[in-house]
Amino acid sequence: MIWMQKKPEISVSAARVKSGDLVMLNGIGFTPDRPVLSHLLRPDGTEYNPLRLRSNVKGELVHKIDTVMLDLGTFEAWVEDEDAKVVSNRAKFTVVP
Repeated sequence: MIWMQKKPEISVSAARVKSGDLVMLNGIGFTPDRPVLSHLLRPDGTEYNPLRLRSNVKGELVHKIDTVMLDLGTFEAWVEDEDAKVVSNRAKFTVVP
């Protein structure tokens, strides 16, 4: 039997948040206890510098996104599992006034 790694999945705690609120990014299915790269795309289509995070021993991650300094509009997040060379789905959230 061949074991295939399932593609990692992420989700955000809310689709719409008021500016200044926190968005929780949750992920599952990553290589356990390894670094991952978190990406965030701005509403204008440019990307912030990726953040290096670490998955836990179960291959899960939780990351807080503070919206205080973010522009208003829709953001897109995804996480790259560098060891497995796979990328999660993309999750969107919108910052409103």
